Amino acid sequence: MVVVHHSAALAGPVRAGRLATPAAVMDSGVAVFFVLSGFLIYRPFVAAHLAGQSGPGWRSFWWRRGLRIIPAYWVVLSFFWFIGSFDLGPHWWRYYLFLQIYSASTAFGGVLQAWSLSTEVTFYLVLPLFAAAVAWAANRVAARHRPLVQLAGCATLWLGGFASRIAIEQWLPDQRAVSFRWLPTNLDLFATGMALAVVSAWAIEHVELRRRLDRLAAVVWPWWAAALALFVWYAYEVGPAEFSTGYSGWFWHRRQVVLSLLTALLLVPAVFGDQQRGVLRRIWSWTPLVWVGSVSYGLYLWHFDWMQRSISSDGRAGWISSLAGNASPWYLLAVGLGIGLLSAAASWYLVEEPFQRLKTLVGGVRRPGGALGPPEAAG
Repeated sequence: MVVVHHSAALAGPVRAGRLATPAAVMDSGVAVFFVLSGFLIYRPFVAAHLAGQSGPGWRSFWWRRGLRIIPAYWVVLSFFWFIGSFDLGPHWWRYYLFLQIYSASTAFGGVLQAWSLSTEVTFYLVLPLFAAAVAWAANRVAARHRPLVQLAGCATLWLGGFASRIAIEQWLPDQRAVSFRWLPTNLDLFATGMALAVVSAWAIEHVELRRRLDRLAAVVWPWWAAALALFVWYAYEVGPAEFSTGYSGWFWHRRQVVLSLLTALLLVPAVFGDQQRGVLRRIWSWTPLVWVGSVSYGLYLWHFDWMQRSISSDGRAGWISSLAGNASPWYLLAVGLGIGLLSAAASWYLVEEPFQRLKTLVGGVRRPGGALGPPEAAG
């Protein structure tokens, strides 16, 4: 989605044609990523807690997440800086420490789409603390009520996303252009995925609930058809935001609600139901698609700057004479997917996969009942 969005954006609305309207809101792929991340990253914590087992240790969690995102990002950032795709300036260190989104002077520089990594890193930093707090509160009630406490924690985060956006508009309106990239303003997206993680973990412990959810999600296409219909409505009735001023008012809240619901519709049949049943489920388990999933992080990092370098801009000659705003979207899409996938594959085999082998070097403290110990206790 993000590759299509960037190809149409660089092509310009005239050259993008009918692709322009749906592509303009395909930046929503980032919102989908946040919801999916909330589900995948929180599920080990909540599953362990509801099963009365040990949860991930803080140090091992942070170590593993760091190995997953930092090496590849640093390579891409350094590579494009070195070949002159951008100048990081005197505050170059902000980009390497994922701090660029907190200042208007750096928020739109470097690997532009990597702003979402800064949001994601902040989420990684606070999630173990949140998981520990909710586990502590849930352990004060009967075991059968603990999933409800977990869901209440997710609901609190979800409401926190709304509250933070209202607070920024009320007291920090000049920060709107950058604040839509911060974790607090996206908490409702992460919380949606986390709530789905709670329900899926609860279903493991509650057989009847699992049966009901499996029946509900038995057929994929109604869920995805509903997601498609919602996306079309969003594209043509809501439309994109103006990034130079940031999101504002009801538009901001509506966008988050719609994209949370859209992603939930996509995820439910992937989480529940017989995963061996149906054509669509067999398609997404197809080996080439699984491989694309493995290199998708690299594709996300590499594609945009290759697109930019392929066209002429800012006095720099591109591979073709077309300028940004007047280029073929199909050419840009071919560059983004073609060279982007080649770069992503190299990144996976030469950088990401080797670093993944270091995951077991750092362990973490685990306590019974899913509660987490502080990292320093592991020393």
